[in-house]
Amino acid sequence: MNILQTMKTIHLTILALLVASSAFAQLQSGNRFAGIQVGAGFSKPDEFSKVTSFEAASSAGYFIQDKLVVGLSYGYQYAANRQERCSAPGSSSMFYHYESKTVAHSYNIGPMVRYYVSLGSKFALFAEGTAGFALISKRAEQNSIGTGQFGDPTGGSQTSSTSRSKGLSLYGTLSPGLVFFPSDRLGIELKANLLNYQSGFDRGSDTEAKLSASRMKLGIGFYF
Repeated sequence: MNILQTMKTIHLTILALLVASSAFAQLQSGNRFAGIQVGAGFSKPDEFSKVTSFEAASSAGYFIQDKLVVGLSYGYQYAANRQERCSAPGSSSMFYHYESKTVAHSYNIGPMVRYYVSLGSKFALFAEGTAGFALISKRAEQNSIGTGQFGDPTGGSQTSSTSRSKGLSLYGTLSPGLVFFPSDRLGIELKANLLNYQSGFDRGSDTEAKLSASRMKLGIGFYF
């Protein structure tokens, strides 16, 4: 009886290992990966500002060993920052109105590394790192109206200006994520940009660590 129970336990263990290995066969060495992620966000840094953003990224890679994929990542980012201020001092009827809009377009490309950690039979965590070059194009518009009568600012002075700039930067990101596998060849994932680094060469560098809903991206991956 003990021998039968032992054999049964061994068979169940082997079966469980086979199921687990087959469930994550897509993460084995020699497989390929291709995916796309999109995300959008809206925030109000203060009462005068509104920031709208959109991001789309695509990546492709090769599993050089189990659960480790190395490849190339490329993407596009859009960000618009709007500011608007109106004032009319209580001791004066003078009116002041100021508004500005800065729009930035960024195109980036560089290597990507991703490592998976299996959770159960259908889920896996991953950590992804990317780095490379980003071409950033910015357009800034400013309009102001001042020294006019409150309610009728057209009689005052008005100024407007537009400026454009382009620059090449180095970037780096670190992103944790969760992927669900409805099938062996398909993964649905949620990824967050946790750490971002950017250096504009002679324009200085900036590092930001932040986790928020505006940094989340939903994606789909193909494993073959």
